[in-house]
Amino acid sequence: MLLQRLVEYSQRVSLPPCLYEPKEVRWLIRLSADGKPLGMVPTSGESEERGIRRPVPSAKRTSGVRAFLFCDKGSYVLGIAEQNADPQLAQKQHQAFKELVARCHETLGLPETHAVNEFYQRYFGQLQIPPDCKPSDIIVFAVDKRWVIDLPEVQRFWADYAAEVLNLAERRMQCLVCGQVRPVVRRHQVVIKIPGIGQSSGMALVSANADAFRSYGLKESFVAPICLECSERSHNALNELIRNPDTSLRVGKLVYCFWTRQPTQFSIVRLLDNPDPNEVKRLLETVARGGMPSQPQANEFYAVALSANSARVVVRSYLETTLPAVQSNLAQWFRWQQLHAGDMPVGVFQLARALYLKADDIPAHVPETLIRCALTGTPLPMSLLQLAIQRNRAERSVTDNRARLIQAVLRSHNLL
Repeated sequence: MLLQRLVEYSQRVSLPPCLYEPKEVRWLIRLSADGKPLGMVPTSGESEERGIRRPVPSAKRTSGVRAFLFCDKGSYVLGIAEQNADPQLAQKQHQAFKELVARCHETLGLPETHAVNEFYQRYFGQLQIPPDCKPSDIIVFAVDKRWVIDLPEVQRFWADYAAEVLNLAERRMQCLVCGQVRPVVRRHQVVIKIPGIGQSSGMALVSANADAFRSYGLKESFVAPICLECSERSHNALNELIRNPDTSLRVGKLVYCFWTRQPTQFSIVRLLDNPDPNEVKRLLETVARGGMPSQPQANEFYAVALSANSARVVVRSYLETTLPAVQSNLAQWFRWQQLHAGDMPVGVFQLARALYLKADDIPAHVPETLIRCALTGTPLPMSLLQLAIQRNRAERSVTDNRARLIQAVLRSHNLL
């Protein structure tokens, strides 16, 4: 269910196509409709920038020769070799790039693919290569001022080609997300990156590398079969939620992501992280009148709590509800912790921080519990009351934030 909702989210936000990755594009080769070169120009113009950052075809390239479609390094697109490198390697790379262009044109037969194919078949020698073009520079093609890699047909061809030829997806199984029988991935190309949590190189969301995680003889990601497109969309969507400060909240060793089926101006993150007293007051008054802030009643709301365990993402909790229900529960959450009339509301981090000597000591399950109870309206566990009392004894004092948390626990159980 989580992956399905992430795929839905990816379809309403601006994310790269399947197996496209943002890279710095340095050069643009302009072609006429018949494939004649009109020039090779830097994408950055007269500025000192090293090109513009755009989503381009990409995949993991470790060793060997592997060409990308209509966009690649100069060694592939032009056949120019690195200094002191084997020139034969550059020629092999160049040949692989031309063969991929020809295969794409044979499959699609578009005017744009025809132009690039004709360029390599008849007019490649007419291209004037700028002297400052390097073998490592990323180069793309444009026909009639349109980038060939932006064509939807080219994007679909690249996804299908990568799945079949580059062995990114293997056996055909029913995808758990879209329900279609398609080639599913052995390893997910996109990894989840949570800044400051887990491995900096990224972590796996779905994997099985030990017998205890396997079933029916299935290994790696085959234990939860997902097709290449759904894998890309769901993982990219989750990374986008984590990167966006309006949809994610980082508390200690936990990151919580929030999103809705339809766009909304209501900020859950702001209320939980650094609540504005006036905004909290409006929320309380609106809920007390039996109304809700101006949002659709059927706007579905989703939340997921993530932490890390070595090289894996831990999904600590997942919630599906409605935005009006969350707004009502948040109003109750602020009433639970209010010490007196006009009391300033505090964020989740301040409440969790009140239980520990240092912020680094906060375990992931404490802020996860606080946020989950705030969103769902469920009573806070008595274990939080025990932690607060222990902290009071250790410090021989009661801070305002600890008093708020103690009161919230008692009120959530109707004991105060």
